[in-house]
Amino acid sequence: MEQDTTLAPDAIVVLSGGTVAEKDPQTGAVTYRSTTYEEGDAFGTLGGYARVQAAAVLAIEYPDAFLVTSGKDGPDGVSAARTQASELTALGVAAERIIMEETSVNTATQVSAALGLAADRSWRHMLLVSNRYQIPRIRAFVEHTDGPPQCTVGYQDAESILMAQDPSFEQTFERLKKTEAYQKRLAAEARGVAAIAAGSYRAAEQKDKNERTV
Repeated sequence: MEQDTTLAPDAIVVLSGGTVAEKDPQTGAVTYRSTTYEEGDAFGTLGGYARVQAAAVLAIEYPDAFLVTSGKDGPDGVSAARTQASELTALGVAAERIIMEETSVNTATQVSAALGLAADRSWRHMLLVSNRYQIPRIRAFVEHTDGPPQCTVGYQDAESILMAQDPSFEQTFERLKKTEAYQKRLAAEARGVAAIAAGSYRAAEQKDKNERTV
């Protein structure tokens, strides 16, 4: 179904941008968080936490919407969905609004799982949130899914939300876009979109993504 921007979303879906573990050198305690823009994998910059921040802002704008966090994989067996959920609650989102989707392992399966949730719960409108660089590939997955989605699907890049909240972020984002890591990510995403359209898309294996710089 085509996007209808007049509908308030029944669910705001945060796609995972990778998580990392941090160990306190004093206590040895380990905490988990989403990636920053300074962190990346073999395909370029990540910036997963920006997605969480944007979703928290949208949660205020749409107080009746569920928040869906995504992703099975994460360090030490702690799912990306669980890490995102913890970050959302820390940003003020009520835990009872959060649905953790802990089965997906990549962008394609995150999109598929979100569409499945929408069908199971009879949602009318769903908003998919990610970094701007990833939105074209997410849209391509939705448009090339088997059978039309059972709800309208909207797409929201995190950076537009963060710039609206804090105009100074625009300068940060402009600097980021000029980096080699960001340009590398854009090139990888463009190849992905072309492969989806051609029917030849193959998701990278996790071992091929693990060249993560943190």
